[in-house]
Amino acid sequence: MAVVVGFIPTEVGFKALAAARDEAEQRGGPLIVVNVLREGVGDDPRHADEQHREIARDQMRGANVRVEFRQETTDDDIADVLLRVQEEEKAELLVLGVRRHRELARHLLGLTVQKLLLSADCEVLVV
Repeated sequence: MAVVVGFIPTEVGFKALAAARDEAEQRGGPLIVVNVLREGVGDDPRHADEQHREIARDQMRGANVRVEFRQETTDDDIADVLLRVQEEEKAELLVLGVRRHRELARHLLGLTVQKLLLSADCEVLVV
């Protein structure tokens, strides 16, 4: 069954990518890697450029499942894009990387992660 990972080009994003690969291989794949670009936002560290995408592709070489990379541009909520892809692919798992901050106690989880945890109709793995 399909696994979808919301990918951002950070240390935790690459850890989530590795965890998603492992899960996809255990479940028989495919793995759908999604990076969401915010329309009208030029310099966002969550946007994967060609170099980041190549590093991610290198990390996925040799995977025992089909790996598909998607870069979605939207002015919608990032969570809505990931939920749409999860639904389209009928994915049984959504993988997310979560940054750790001191304010974690105050905010617990970001709004995007909260929405995905509450709205996804599949399992969610938070790395």
